[in-house]
Amino acid sequence: MKNRIYAPHWEDYELIDAGNGLKLERWGKYVTIRPDINAYFQPELSKLEWERKAHFIFKEQKGVFGTWMNPGNLPLHWDIEFEGVKLRIFLKNTKHTGIFPEQNLNWKFIRESLDSAGNFLNLFGYTGASSMMALVQKAGVIHVDSSKSALTWTKENAQINTFDGCKLVLEDVVLFMEREVKRAHQYDLIQMDPPAWGIGTKGKKWQLENHIDLLMSLAAQLLKPQGKLIVTTYSNKITPVTLKETAEIYFPTRSYRTGMLATKSTTGKALDHGSMLQIY
Repeated sequence: MKNRIYAPHWEDYELIDAGNGLKLERWGKYVTIRPDINAYFQPELSKLEWERKAHFIFKEQKGVFGTWMNPGNLPLHWDIEFEGVKLRIFLKNTKHTGIFPEQNLNWKFIRESLDSAGNFLNLFGYTGASSMMALVQKAGVIHVDSSKSALTWTKENAQINTFDGCKLVLEDVVLFMEREVKRAHQYDLIQMDPPAWGIGTKGKKWQLENHIDLLMSLAAQLLKPQGKLIVTTYSNKITPVTLKETAEIYFPTRSYRTGMLATKSTTGKALDHGSMLQIY
């Protein structure tokens, strides 16, 4: 039986239902339908009920790309809030919205772990939701990603919150970490949310299973003695057992929890997202 760690809904986000390879979600006042490979079961609501609720429906075309059907001709971007922090939704040419809502469990962990004296290193930082949670605590933030568009989105999230103090770094994460180790820099909290696969800044192919051990080793060197670490992975080749074993190698004296990060829909469906580790 899976050890699931459930991320809760909040006022501006709800997983309404899931199934048939899709999920029905509410983001503030708008509802989307988009693909999810983990929704392999039958939904509770009918197809007609889904379509009546939805404002936007993602249609896959080629690979990860596709088109958002928008019959109401609504704006393709809007803002939602999490505990007073604004986050921008933007529907572009993939199924992604700019937010992984199940990360709200880690957002709480970040806010509880940091204050104005702390520093936060957000690796593979994407559009910066986690960085915003550190900035609202007035912590120092370094946000690293190899995508220019992700850094631009992060900057927009900071602007709509009138936050400053976030250092944006366009860099290959492993190279950045190796340089930080040489500089003897250390952090109170590190988050790593590495992609399962991808292309780095210099066109180098990336597969997580070939890098997870190195990432954990470098993170161990970059954490202060009582520093905290968050790792989430969306690769079916990296399981909670993998994260548990690497945690026991690189953090043998530390407490941790690991499991499958999941969300339960309003209709009662359990939707798995990926593996999660917290060192504390």
